[in-house]
Amino acid sequence: MTILFLTGLSGVGKSSVLSEMKNRGYKTTDLDYGYITYRNNERLFDEVKVHRLLENHIASHLILAGTESNQGQFYSSFDVVVLLTADLDTMLDRIKARESNRYGKTKEERAEIIESYYAVLPLLKQRAQVIIDTTDISVEEVCDQLESLL
Repeated sequence: MTILFLTGLSGVGKSSVLSEMKNRGYKTTDLDYGYITYRNNERLFDEVKVHRLLENHIASHLILAGTESNQGQFYSSFDVVVLLTADLDTMLDRIKARESNRYGKTKEERAEIIESYYAVLPLLKQRAQVIIDTTDISVEEVCDQLESLL
């Protein structure tokens, strides 16, 4: 079965898409919760936990989401790497309005997001197999596109 990895910057819709895909009956895991470790003050995916999750996965599609600097080491385990994007103003508006996640509410965090938009997003685009711009489409439309990849 397909292992699909969603990546993208804060505010592009990863959590909303995961929630809708779960509602549609798919197994989903947000790697931001329970799969993070810190090494030398750098936030990373916990290699042991992510490898264990992937090794124990059988008999269904699996949709994972997250964005950390070490995610590339897992790409060979994913069938499809999907980058969700949105224009910067849309991302910042979504972050300001959301209540499910506090990240991006401070001036410093918003500056990090803007910096990532210009420095990290181009790197994510280079490695993604599929790019979906969520700026002007609904979560349901994004999920329909993801289902066509499974």
